[in-house]
Amino acid sequence: MPRSSLLRGASLCALALLSTPSFAQQNLPTIEIRRAQQIRVQTPHAQTRSGGGARHAQLSSSPSGVSGAPAPSTVVQPQQFAPGFSPARAALPIYRDPPGETVTTVNHKFLEPTPMYSVQEMLQYSPGVQVQAGNNSRDVNISIRGSGNRYGVGFPLGIRNIMMYEDGFPIVTADGVGRADMLDPHAFSAVDVYRGPSSALFGNYALFGAINYRTFSGAEIDGVETGSEFGSFGYSDNFVRAGKRYSTRTIGDIDISLFASDARGDGYLARNSYEMDQARVLATWTPTPSDRFTLKLIFNNSFSTFMNRESQNQYYWNPFGKTFDCSVAAVANAPFCNNLNVPANGLFTSIRAPLVNQSVWQLGSHLHAPREIAGARWEHDFDNNTTLRSQFTYDYYDFASGTWPPPKVGPAVLGGLGGPVAIRGPSVGISATTDLTSRTTLLGLPATLFLQGFYDNVKSANPLSNQVPNTWNWGALGGPVGMIDSYTSNTSLRAREEIALTPQMTAVMGMSSNWNRVWGVYTVYNFAANGAVTRPTAVAADNDYWNTAPEASLTYRITPEVQLRGRYAAGYSTPAFVYLTTTQNGAGNNSTLKAQTNMGVDLGVDWTPREDLLVSLIGYNEWYRNEILTLSNALINYQENVPASMHRGAEITLDWRFHEGWRLLAAYSYTDQFFTNYWDNLGPFKGRFVYYNRAGNQIPNVSPQTLTGRMGYDVPNGQLKGLGAYVEYIYKAGYTIDNANFTSLPSYGLVNFNVHYSPEIHDSYLKHIEMYLNLNNAFNHNYIAGSFVMSNTLLAGTAIQTPAILLSTAQGAGILAGQPRSLVGGVKFKF
Repeated sequence: MPRSSLLRGASLCALALLSTPSFAQQNLPTIEIRRAQQIRVQTPHAQTRSGGGARHAQLSSSPSGVSGAPAPSTVVQPQQFAPGFSPARAALPIYRDPPGETVTTVNHKFLEPTPMYSVQEMLQYSPGVQVQAGNNSRDVNISIRGSGNRYGVGFPLGIRNIMMYEDGFPIVTADGVGRADMLDPHAFSAVDVYRGPSSALFGNYALFGAINYRTFSGAEIDGVETGSEFGSFGYSDNFVRAGKRYSTRTIGDIDISLFASDARGDGYLARNSYEMDQARVLATWTPTPSDRFTLKLIFNNSFSTFMNRESQNQYYWNPFGKTFDCSVAAVANAPFCNNLNVPANGLFTSIRAPLVNQSVWQLGSHLHAPREIAGARWEHDFDNNTTLRSQFTYDYYDFASGTWPPPKVGPAVLGGLGGPVAIRGPSVGISATTDLTSRTTLLGLPATLFLQGFYDNVKSANPLSNQVPNTWNWGALGGPVGMIDSYTSNTSLRAREEIALTPQMTAVMGMSSNWNRVWGVYTVYNFAANGAVTRPTAVAADNDYWNTAPEASLTYRITPEVQLRGRYAAGYSTPAFVYLTTTQNGAGNNSTLKAQTNMGVDLGVDWTPREDLLVSLIGYNEWYRNEILTLSNALINYQENVPASMHRGAEITLDWRFHEGWRLLAAYSYTDQFFTNYWDNLGPFKGRFVYYNRAGNQIPNVSPQTLTGRMGYDVPNGQLKGLGAYVEYIYKAGYTIDNANFTSLPSYGLVNFNVHYSPEIHDSYLKHIEMYLNLNNAFNHNYIAGSFVMSNTLLAGTAIQTPAILLSTAQGAGILAGQPRSLVGGVKFKF
């Protein structure tokens, strides 16, 4: 695809939008602020919400969002609504700002002067969220309360154990896989992060929570916005947003927004280049006061090269693959590079066909992942209090990657394939929902009743092939080695009831019930010593899982400044097909794997004594049964159930404008996650399996503490108004990556500096300009951005666990270095 074709097309669409006459003055949506027994309707500004139904804490309406005076407000009427029962919330879907939930909204406004390479720059301002680097550029692994950390960023690829949506449309497939490479942060006006078990509201896979990405509406954009970011390691991202809201007498109201971007760069690793093109459309048509139609389109095309992950020792010696050259596999660089073994003939292995050592350069390893999502939604109001919503989504995902675990492990003389094989797509899925929301009375009390039916499925057909050695560039497919055919479906019923017990107190009860079916065949091709095809091995699975999840909460607004909430909820997440057919020896029967479930209790308080101060504190305790842990032995990532474990912790949000022009933001998370019942099988010794008791050990690959903080100053008035700067600090505590807790990865703290300028513009076709410059990792610290959970092993010929000094050389660590010091700048224009 040409470098700027998406941007040219989006710009033409933007001009067409702007040339259409508008028949009514359009205003941006108002945001409700409940304060001191009043409802204030304000102009849009950034906001943070912690807990559904909580009072909304106003953030700055200054261009940078770092500081500023509160926007002017108008008193509409005395406060009289229970949490979750305001008119503003009544106009939203049931999942938006739900009372009792632990939810934080990160608004794009305060990030306007921040270069944003991935959604990590947004999500790190929600407590409870950890983000690890993925295998490919922008493909970060998003984790809520540790949801993805026990998977590392391994196989199968993707984000798991949380649900993700974009404008209410699911972007997680029916088998529970989500991806972040399709998420350009410049497309989103806000992100809602739901923390804790949320299956009652979001169904299967919402074991740890959910995320809803909200794109800009046409009314929010109200014109054309274009921007460019550029910086170290060849990074550039050109993007355009265009949108408008129209009212016509003949066809009603139309709100339409477009987004397109083109990002590319060389990457900071020795082999890490990427090209990413995206386009989005969100259109809402209101032909009558009682009907609304929404169209959602997403297109993404990602291409990237990558390096292999490293052992701990390799990371310390050669963190970016540049200190020692890894482009050609050799005995001399083996201690510093993670080279691979593949069949020398590119077809098969046997006693006559050996393996050969290769680098990812020689194999031309890369990822190419196009994805297309189309969704439609119809909302119909039977009356002022009853709404029917029906929604359908189509999801097509294709990919080509050279990093899939080999289906056969072992010496070449026995047919072992040595290293990773190539995999192709596609996956095709649909989802359909119909729900009814009624705002009525129950026993004389105001109530909101919600009932939803849900169905989704995905069909995947993934051929596996060897890789031809010494092809370089983009590699070449060798002989076929296997085929993965799978099908996954979910059928679900969800119900929710919100009751205003008093004007200060809201009770919530909800539940979901889900039937999940996973079936398919993993076929492994076999060859004789001379290469003749023999009978293939077929590993089949056909499992179904029935799960239910209740939820109950109470939200109590003690005073206009203090709100308390308590919540009990459950979650569930079923295993993927490849989990059921993969063992530590490759393809095999693992169909006894159980669905993972949890029960959690959240207690929280929001305190807003003034409009310039918000403090939110959450404490939680969650009990897990059959939590799925992914272990890596360098060649294979395989899964097993942990019978019982516990997660507990605290999360704090602070937003304080302590003086005119100054602002302090902080998101802090503490989590303590440990096994309570788990015997770890380390393999056979003298005819018996050796088990070690891990009860009381920390769950690996989960940092116990994270902190993101920002202090900034914006000149509030005078000739320098619009000039600002901030310093940002990101901290991650050290953690272990093995079940025995022998290993220890170091903690790190990063400091980023930013300066930005947004001059006032009057009486011009150009409405707004923003310029900014970031110095990231200012002190150039080396740090670990991603890691796997590595399996513990036995010393050869003994029942003794392999000590830490030997684990440090094991490739199962899957370590990926973080980005060194970089300089990134940007400029944005609005017309």
